[in-house]
Amino acid sequence: MPLFVLVMMNIGIVAGAVIQCFGHMSFRPGVFFGVAVDPEFRRTQDGQRILWLYRRPIIVMAALCIAALWLVVPRLKGAAAPLACSGLIFIEVSAAIVSMAATNRHVRAFAKPPSPTRTRTASLLPRERTLPGGWLPFAGPMLIVGAAWLFFFTRRELMPPETYRGALALLLASFMASVFSMAVAWLVVFRTRQINPEGPGASEESADRRKAYWFRMFGAYIWTVFLMAVGLPLGGITPPDWAPRLAVIPIAVPVLFGTIVAAYLVKRSRRAPFTSGAAAMGDTFPDECWKLGLIYYNPDDPALVVESRAGRFGCDLNFGNKWSWVVCAVILATPIAIRLLWF
Repeated sequence: MPLFVLVMMNIGIVAGAVIQCFGHMSFRPGVFFGVAVDPEFRRTQDGQRILWLYRRPIIVMAALCIAALWLVVPRLKGAAAPLACSGLIFIEVSAAIVSMAATNRHVRAFAKPPSPTRTRTASLLPRERTLPGGWLPFAGPMLIVGAAWLFFFTRRELMPPETYRGALALLLASFMASVFSMAVAWLVVFRTRQINPEGPGASEESADRRKAYWFRMFGAYIWTVFLMAVGLPLGGITPPDWAPRLAVIPIAVPVLFGTIVAAYLVKRSRRAPFTSGAAAMGDTFPDECWKLGLIYYNPDDPALVVESRAGRFGCDLNFGNKWSWVVCAVILATPIAIRLLWF
């Protein structure tokens, strides 16, 4: 594997660990690792102690992944090297998820008394919502995948069958990633509730909804460009040595973006104290509705999509709503259906 690819992977692992360590700063005031607490709790001694318990396994795992990247991956040959790199990223992300779930249990000892209601208070007034930026940016990832498929299809006679099938497999992965990101982005805009009917809270909700939309669309574009960078050389459209050069762009951009966001969150947390005025973005249902602080299950809440407790811009399915299982079944069945129909 080329040296600069290893360097970029190293930077990505470090940047991922930094983002995970400081991602808690994006939590809504009054929510700490999925638990409703006092807005000032994270500044207390107990809050800092729990925060270190969360960060420690992330730092250790990042160090182990970096060691494996330089000591193990260069010794691998063929497809084993890129598969190992992907595995290291998966391990790092999984460690952060496990650490967050474990931290949720530590924070529960400092939770606020539960609310007597298990349903959220929301404005049911009809609101006109429009897709930020219009439909063209929304459809952009699918247009890129469609154009690439058309290009490969017109040149299929010039490719070996194995090469053509490999290119289609990359297009399939890009297609599924784009569909998933676009579907979540659309749900964020049109299927999340308006908690505050008016005032600063409503404006803050709208701003967070737009940011969540663009964040997911940004991910869809990055993923699509990355797979196109790998697929074009594979199909003989560009020289083979262009693959790592083109792949650097979609790898470097998220790393740079994530580093800037992490630095901004750190600076903002040191400059401005937490205020309880923004806590209107929080919710009022018991912490028990959030399993491990990550999975929302509340049969008493008819909502399908709810605001995530793991950040201001996220959303989650309500697994107490039967339609959430239908959504999950469709997501799992779609790759199989496309595999049977496409190839």
